[in-house]
Amino acid sequence: MSRSAGRIGWFLVWAVVFCDIGTSVYYVPGLLWQNTGDLAGFFVAATMIAFVLLCLKVIEVTRRFTGGGGVVSLAHEAFGPWWGALGGQLIIVDYFLTVAISATSGVYYLDSILPMGPMIVPAVLMCLALLCLLNIVGIKESAMVSLGLALAALTVDLLVIGTALFAAPVEVLATIPASFGHLLDLSPYAALSGYAGAWLAFSGLESMSQLAPAMKDVNETPRRGMIAVILSVVLTAPLLTFLSTASLSDSVKAAESERFISALAGVWGGHGLEVAVVVTASALLLFAANTAIIGAYHVQLALQKRNFLPESLSVLSHRFQTPYRAIVLCTLVPAAIVIVANGNMTVLGDLYAFGLLGAFVLTSVGMDVLRWRDGQRGAAFWLGVLTSVAVVLAWGVNLYAKPLATAFGGGITVIGLVIAHGSYHGWLAGLVEKIPGMKAPERVESTEGNFLGLEQLRAMPRSAVPGVLVASRGATRKIFQEAVDRAKGRGLGHVFIVYVDEVPGLFYPQLPQPTPEGITVLETGCQILRDLGTEPRPVWVLSHSAATAVAEAAEASGCDTVVIGATQRTFLWQALRGRFIQEALRQLPAEIRLVVVG
Repeated sequence: MSRSAGRIGWFLVWAVVFCDIGTSVYYVPGLLWQNTGDLAGFFVAATMIAFVLLCLKVIEVTRRFTGGGGVVSLAHEAFGPWWGALGGQLIIVDYFLTVAISATSGVYYLDSILPMGPMIVPAVLMCLALLCLLNIVGIKESAMVSLGLALAALTVDLLVIGTALFAAPVEVLATIPASFGHLLDLSPYAALSGYAGAWLAFSGLESMSQLAPAMKDVNETPRRGMIAVILSVVLTAPLLTFLSTASLSDSVKAAESERFISALAGVWGGHGLEVAVVVTASALLLFAANTAIIGAYHVQLALQKRNFLPESLSVLSHRFQTPYRAIVLCTLVPAAIVIVANGNMTVLGDLYAFGLLGAFVLTSVGMDVLRWRDGQRGAAFWLGVLTSVAVVLAWGVNLYAKPLATAFGGGITVIGLVIAHGSYHGWLAGLVEKIPGMKAPERVESTEGNFLGLEQLRAMPRSAVPGVLVASRGATRKIFQEAVDRAKGRGLGHVFIVYVDEVPGLFYPQLPQPTPEGITVLETGCQILRDLGTEPRPVWVLSHSAATAVAEAAEASGCDTVVIGATQRTFLWQALRGRFIQEALRQLPAEIRLVVVG
């Protein structure tokens, strides 16, 4: 794996996680108000205690499972492989609903300044179709984009809070503590429902552990990143909920339940602040939907590599080398959910709770099991058990109070486990391959043995003479001829050849291995080099950036010359994946020359 994967520090980790968890505040206040009235803010604030305790466990999950995987890896180790499969199904349900509710909420915010009337649902479907296309091409979603969006959203959120606190009359603000008196009027069941519903304000926490392979380290980075996440959520979620329920009239709250925060900004800050909220909220929500699509298909591929999903799901696009079938599935299911729910945020919010809280339960209880096995019996262990009780209680209340969500989430999970059983035991493969166009990918095995990785390159003794490296996505003979001529001119009998499997998005796949195209290119390239009388040294790298990976491979192998072919990338490819030659020139040290052939 490319060393570039380890360059995300705590600030960028905060940005990525906040881009996910920070979107909840845009729709949770309205959803919670429908069930708890003006006590919505109280329940968000009260639930934050359990949220912070769960954050401590997620930090430990991130440190334990440096290869990522989150609840899938944790449940697998704590309870066994089939519990890992269950964790995967729960998190997939969570991701499906994240895509649906984030995209829908983003469109509702746009609707507040660009009225769409009955076109809300078609607009959401168009957004999902566009996200599907972008992911098939392989959009290069970077942590720096997350940082820009997170900072913009947090800044606007704090500006809305500051404006409301300054502009709202004292009598409006006084209604916030006064509303607490109504707690005594709540039945125990209503109080438990409010507590369980408030957990939606913290969806997105699961993305922290998925980022483990991309972190600079797994000691300080997750701890500092999580502290920043907690502070950001504490400063925004309760206050925005309190202020929106206190400031907006009941008629507005009933009519604008999908967009409380822009309505709050409009009341105290005017149209300009309302537009700022709409722009940042819609951008962040659609970005969160895209991240959820990426997360969902990575989980699916991880389950497939464990034989819990059919191999045909992992087929890569020949042109873009992305798992297009998995991507299509990860957008079709949310699209179907949006259509069935008719864009109703209340229905979507109810459905959301099943997978979210189910995954939280497996994470929390699984962590307790691992701590017990490690011999931990101190205060941290029992505090963790208390956290598990709090999360199990919330999930249990939702299972009872929201039968539609239980039926939907439970049904999807059962279907997923049946598919997992059929895939694991082999009887499903024959059925799937009878479907036109669903043939499993042909297995490509390397005859070269294991390819070299970056760490192996760094450990190899270097030649006294700088070497030559070929970086190619194809096997064009003239590129290899150029490399061989340069190597022989130096008296070298070998040439390094590197293939980079470029991973779009923010998450690395679990159980990484070369793609069939990567194996084919390296095998063919090795044969061409042998035909030209030179020993090949094949290198395979997994990275978010092909240019960075090539630069690292050149440095690690002691090469001062990198030979590549002229770019064949289309304008669309360059716009979404980046311009390889320009990026390579920026990444390569001054002493390493880049030779472009053709």
